[in-house]
Amino acid sequence: MKKLAIILIVFFVTITMGLSAQNLNSAGKAYNKGIELAQEGNTQGAIESYQKCADICSELEEIGEGLKVKAETQICNIYIKMGVEKFKVKNYDSAIILFTESDKYAQLIDDPSTTTKINSYFAASYTGSGNALYKTKKYKKAVENYNKAIEYNPEYPKAWYGLVLGYSKLDESGMLEESVKKVEEYSSDEQLKAKAKLAAGKYFLKVCGDAIQEENYSIATMMADRSIQYNKEDPTAFYYLALASNAQANWVNAQKAAMKAISFEQEDQSNYYFELGRAYEGQGDTEKACEAYSNVTEGPNTEAAKYQRNQVLHCN
Repeated sequence: MKKLAIILIVFFVTITMGLSAQNLNSAGKAYNKGIELAQEGNTQGAIESYQKCADICSELEEIGEGLKVKAETQICNIYIKMGVEKFKVKNYDSAIILFTESDKYAQLIDDPSTTTKINSYFAASYTGSGNALYKTKKYKKAVENYNKAIEYNPEYPKAWYGLVLGYSKLDESGMLEESVKKVEEYSSDEQLKAKAKLAAGKYFLKVCGDAIQEENYSIATMMADRSIQYNKEDPTAFYYLALASNAQANWVNAQKAAMKAISFEQEDQSNYYFELGRAYEGQGDTEKACEAYSNVTEGPNTEAAKYQRNQVLHCN
């Protein structure tokens, strides 16, 4: 009886090993078929064959583990390649779908380097999608995509630059300035850093202009100062600062700002000289005020400058 039991055990082990070998052989054929289809350019067929191989190997447990990982790696790489192709033609939504599929297989094969690579593709794709949305003035959705990019790669400067632009349109000044800092921190591209600062400067300049229109000169002064922090040679920012300072009878600051504006503007300086004249006039320096007003030769302040010279200051 004992001898019979041993014989039966050997029989079943032999049968099991035979079936395992047969299944492993089938898995190998499916894997090779996947290679063949991939070489022919039949990517969907290749994916299906590799997946068939992986499914068979899953049933084989440890025996099929090595081949299973190889098959899943091939599927992962196919999806990455397809995603990159979509990215290159700026089909970002399709690229994201394909990278999502590749990420599933990267998790299965537990390969950190592949996951890192896919994350970089995600970041670039979401940034590209954000840029497309920004161009169509869908600013909120664009910001969502830029933030999604940063989830995948927190140090991706192009996504942070996108946020600078997006937040400027949404009037999120605090988030805008934080994004500028991140561009500074993570980018080695000096042009990108300069563009981020320029965008921030323009945003605060616009806010300053709006405050001047509303005659809220204290806010205008603060916004002009913040604009100048990002663009230290913008004549318009210094002009706005001079105008707001004159409106608050801050003559010395107005004088300094107007002179800065003049030094950075090589063409039409008439408006700047008008504010300089007002600043000198406020300080009681008639001679310099007259000289400044004499340089207002065009633009909307021409007649006002003449009036100050002839009727108020009685300039020679």
